[in-house]
Amino acid sequence: IIYYIRQRIIKINAPSLQTATSTIHKQELLQVYELPPSSFPNNQPPHLTPIDPSTLLPLDSHPIDTAHRNGYLHTGHILYVMDASGSLLFLQRSAEVVTCPATWSMLGEHSNVGENSMETVVRGLEEELGFVALGFEKSDFPGAWSVELHSNNNRKESVHVTIQNATEFPLYYIRHYGPRNDNRIDRQLTYLWIVTFPKEHKDIHLQLDDEVANHKWVSLDEVASWLSEDATKNKKVFKSEGGVKDDGPDEGDFCHRTIRLLYEVGLMNMI
Repeated sequence: IIYYIRQRIIKINAPSLQTATSTIHKQELLQVYELPPSSFPNNQPPHLTPIDPSTLLPLDSHPIDTAHRNGYLHTGHILYVMDASGSLLFLQRSAEVVTCPATWSMLGEHSNVGENSMETVVRGLEEELGFVALGFEKSDFPGAWSVELHSNNNRKESVHVTIQNATEFPLYYIRHYGPRNDNRIDRQLTYLWIVTFPKEHKDIHLQLDDEVANHKWVSLDEVASWLSEDATKNKKVFKSEGGVKDDGPDEGDFCHRTIRLLYEVGLMNMI
């Protein structure tokens, strides 16, 4: 899932190709898992089923592309970044990227091998929004964490953000891309997080990466309307052919229906 939200544009000179490729694989190596035996058909839960992560059975690790090509279950995170007024941050992908160009998304990250969930979330804030984390600790609020961030441009200015789960358990995310995209299957246990800044967005200084064309802050009510309108406008579905499942076209403001439904779950827990 996050692979299709965050796919970096990397310029590589021929002499450094091997070094650059090794670096990418090192940074994007994912731990893959197996679900425990269950009553679900073929042991595959429906899309967005809550799963207790303590029940996962760890296997080995693979590069992100291998995980997506083979439908290996891995973990990732969606961040509902919110300012003091209750507006959510949305990022628009560049029109130049191959996958889902010019669509809107929330901040997302895969968990790399060796990272715990909070380390992944903090890395996402650093890499995608241009902050540097000075550390994180458990908050006074049950189940929440406090992270001290400062901007790359102004290390004297710091802000404490609160991070908490939007759902009790992560959700089983599955999307079949069908023959249009080499029959990829994206299977991810997805954690939803609410990241709250104590400032209004006009006072939050972001440094977005090159693949982000634009960004905007949207109130919760406006987000709900936006998601609903996108669902109404984009109803096209594909039928499975030759035994290969296809969950539908990449269309709409949020790239496709599968990810839009995921955003809606977290939003329902916030309104």
